[in-house]
Amino acid sequence: RVHAGRNRRSCRPRRSWPRAFLHRVFAAARHRERGLAVNGSIAHVSGDRASEGIFPLWSVMRNISAGALGRLSRFGLIDPAAERALAEAWARSLAIRTPSVSHLATRLSGGNQQKVLVARALASGADILLLDDPTRGVDVGTKRELYARMRAHAAGGHAILWYTTENAELAECDRVYVFSRGRITDAIDRDAYSEDRVIRASFASAPPGGGFARAG
Repeated sequence: RVHAGRNRRSCRPRRSWPRAFLHRVFAAARHRERGLAVNGSIAHVSGDRASEGIFPLWSVMRNISAGALGRLSRFGLIDPAAERALAEAWARSLAIRTPSVSHLATRLSGGNQQKVLVARALASGADILLLDDPTRGVDVGTKRELYARMRAHAAGGHAILWYTTENAELAECDRVYVFSRGRITDAIDRDAYSEDRVIRASFASAPPGGGFARAG
C-alpha cells in the first residue's frame, strides 16, 4: 500500500518483474483489476526515452504540455500562450537546458530529454508517479537534480513508485520492495535499509501471499 507523500522503490537485479508491476499499476488506474486498486490519477515516466518517452517530432513545449492538455484546452482548442507558459515554467523548475521550449526535444542531451519526461508527468498534476528506471543513462548531476525534485514532490503530498536498477538510489526512498521470481520477497523501511539485505532478498523465495496482488 502506497500513501500520499511516500516515495517507494522496487529493485530486482536482472529481470523486469518490478517493471511489469509498474505496468500493471498503470493499467489498473484505467481498468479495474482483481486484487489491485489505484485511488488517484497516475502518470508514468519511462527510462527508455527513445522508444517509450519522447515524441521525436515535437518540441520541448509540446512534449511537456502533452501531460496537461485538458487544462490547456478550451472548446477543444489549445491555448498557445498557456501552453508556452506551462512549458517555460517547468523548464525553469527542472533546469532543462534548451535554447527555447520551441526547440526540438530530440536535439537535447539525454539528461535533458529525461527531464522533459519528468516535467510532462509533473505537469499532469497526477496524484501518483510511476518512474521506470528514470535515471538510466543520465549524468550524475542530472540524477541529483531528479532526486531532489522527487523528494520535494513526495513532500508535497504525492506518491511515487520508482523502479531502479541502481542500488545506490534505494537509500533515497521511504520503503524498498525487492522482487524475486515475480514476487515481492522483502519490504524494507528507510531505517532498516542496507544493501546486504537487498541482495539477500533478491535471491530469496517469496513468502506466502507475497505476489503482485498484495503489493498495491
